[in-house]
Amino acid sequence: MKIVAILLAAGQGKRFGEKKQFIKLKGEPLFQYSINTINKIDEITDVILVLPEEDIERIKIFSFKNIKKVIGGKERQDSVYNALQEISNADIVIVHDTARPFATEKMFLDGIKNIKKGFDGSVTAIPSKDTIKKVKENKVIETLKRDELYIIQTPQTFKFDILKKAHEKAKQENFLGTDDSSLVERIGGNITINEGSILNFKITTKEDLILAKCLLNKGPKKSLF
Repeated sequence: MKIVAILLAAGQGKRFGEKKQFIKLKGEPLFQYSINTINKIDEITDVILVLPEEDIERIKIFSFKNIKKVIGGKERQDSVYNALQEISNADIVIVHDTARPFATEKMFLDGIKNIKKGFDGSVTAIPSKDTIKKVKENKVIETLKRDELYIIQTPQTFKFDILKKAHEKAKQENFLGTDDSSLVERIGGNITINEGSILNFKITTKEDLILAKCLLNKGPKKSLF
């Protein structure tokens, strides 16, 4: 069985102020943390690292896997689409944002197990601990049922042919989704969830980077979970 991981590191860092995927944490660029985790997972055979076009030649990678660098697109969805075009044959594909450096081996493996069980997709998720309200023009419209709400993370794992079909349809219809799962959902895909962690946060702001550095200073990543 061929399992390919798509690692997204093509952001321009407009909100962050710089390309956060290249910021070094304890001597390693942020994107390398995701590669280090995948290096430990025997089931994953190949990696596609999606990068900004201007950085693709200069970036050095350490990986035990077959790895290919691909130019990213304008939007995150375009970057995943570009990566999918480089996969000629696969059974399972995993999409992960390298801005989430604390994703664990278990999150990747649980997603793979769910696809092997027959699901079209498996998304890493945690239940919402907070009350969520729907608001329009600063007016509360509705209080949503908290026990039905989950915060979605990556990695997200899919049957390769299903994800590729979903992306092709979205591109044809100029549909832009918030994540890859939303594209599979709209073609009727059967999606389940696998357990995430509050520590599997996405580094989006400078404050997130401070938190990441604090966690790393606590010791090896495996001791955080």
